[in-house]
Amino acid sequence: MHDENVPDVPHLAGRRRLPDETVWEEEAKRILKAELARHGLTYKALVARLEAIGVKDEERAISNRISRGKFAFTFFLQCMRAIGVTEVDLRQRTRR
Repeated sequence: MHDENVPDVPHLAGRRRLPDETVWEEEAKRILKAELARHGLTYKALVARLEAIGVKDEERAISNRISRGKFAFTFFLQCMRAIGVTEVDLRQRTRR
């Protein structure tokens, strides 16, 4: 369903991108980085933990993905599982 009040912004992948999508990317990045910090984990440690659950990736690739804030929810779930996070409370983090 298309909302006529929301302007369309073309994206390189050809899908529609809402202007405030970067706000959501920043929030996803903040949440993931906060959980890493809360658990005292580096990207190198995350790579090892991801590998332990069957997800193989390079440290540099993971670092870039997190820094950009552009990653699939699947990757987010894998990271949360690898870190040992069972709950994420969005009420404490949402900035709108």
